[in-house]
Amino acid sequence: MNIILGFRQDIWKGEPVECYPRSAAYYLKELGHEVVCVGEGHGFETVDALDWRKWDAFIEIENGRDTKGKLFFQQPRYNVALPTAVWLIDSHGQSDLHAAVSKDYDHVFFAVWAKRDLYTDHPSAHWCPNSSDPRWFDWTLVKDIQPKYDFGFIGSKGGLDRAKTMVEICEKNGYTYTVKQVSKSHRHKWPHCAEAMAEARFLFNRGQKHDGPNQRVIESMLLNRPLLTDVDERDGMAKIFSQRVHYRDYKDEASLEESMKWMMDDRNTHRVQKMAYDAYCEARIKHTVKHRMKQILEVLNA
Repeated sequence: MNIILGFRQDIWKGEPVECYPRSAAYYLKELGHEVVCVGEGHGFETVDALDWRKWDAFIEIENGRDTKGKLFFQQPRYNVALPTAVWLIDSHGQSDLHAAVSKDYDHVFFAVWAKRDLYTDHPSAHWCPNSSDPRWFDWTLVKDIQPKYDFGFIGSKGGLDRAKTMVEICEKNGYTYTVKQVSKSHRHKWPHCAEAMAEARFLFNRGQKHDGPNQRVIESMLLNRPLLTDVDERDGMAKIFSQRVHYRDYKDEASLEESMKWMMDDRNTHRVQKMAYDAYCEARIKHTVKHRMKQILEVLNA
């Protein structure tokens, strides 16, 4: 197929900032498709600048706010007369906007299971969970990095206060930890994010607004680091991963401390490592950006 891929692109010091829509373009090309990227930061600012009659489909991927602070979707503005699809990532934070713009696309894919009701009336709505790119997140890339800390919570933007309880438990029990943001917004964050995550023996996660599995979950698993994450009965974690098979769970402060002690106990080392490896295998064979592109293409009958 000849595919128009729409997303906003950050540029920093003259170089495109790597992001998951760029990964999507890479894997679409790897799968044998012709791809042109349009949007802020590309040679073509809008799909309207193209002769869309030469193309077979338009796929748009949400990639945050533009340089003016706006969330911009092209199809509602230009009404491209092609089969169209949109992959909406942050429906937990942009519910009203996503529900509105989804109506302008033939197919809508959404990452947040808990927000599936937004698309109940759409004739072609599909859960398309968060994923990651093994070119940037894979244990083979960080195998030479020796952990410096017991627990880690690494982000590429704000929200680090979610690790507050983890930090308190670490300080109470004498565990070491790292909590940090690896880059400022709109700047290069890969491979620095994976390298920072690899400095911890165990990786901590706490979702927000029922967004699980968030991207940190998949990234942690691909790095083959044991994952400790919260249980949220409203999110989609249980749909694709299993508690205490692919990750260690917690529900409250008491169970968080219990799980952290379990992971730190040398008697559990083999089970902890097996859990991480099983999670790695599950993520590697089912939950990469390439898998998500195949899902979208299948719906588009590519």
